[in-house]
Amino acid sequence: MNEFIRLDAADNVVTVTRSMEAGTAIEAVRTSSMVPRGHKVATAAIARGEAVRKYAQIIGFAASDIAAGDHVHTHNLEFRNVEASYEFSTDLRPVSMVPEASRDSFMGYRRANGSVGTRNYIAV
Repeated sequence: MNEFIRLDAADNVVTVTRSMEAGTAIEAVRTSSMVPRGHKVATAAIARGEAVRKYAQIIGFAASDIAAGDHVHTHNLEFRNVEASYEFSTDLRPVSMVPEASRDSFMGYRRANGSVGTRNYIAV
């Protein structure tokens, strides 16, 4: 099991999956204090007022300067409104349909109600 979770390369914190003692190596930094399981550790310096990013989302702002390796929690994280973009599918591109003869299929059967199924066999 990984000792921490980072879902996006732009995240400046990771979530630890076990309690970490001071001095534990996480990526290129070492924890500066004990960090409880499920809490966050800064993987880069975060200046006061700068956004704290976890899972590619802004989860708050640094209430004070946070050094790489510091425990990030309510004592050094503040919350405020964030301008958010609710756009989706912004990179949508038209595609052409695959010709009927080239489409994937499976060896199944059509049920009386129009849905489909497969036969399952158990070999002993």
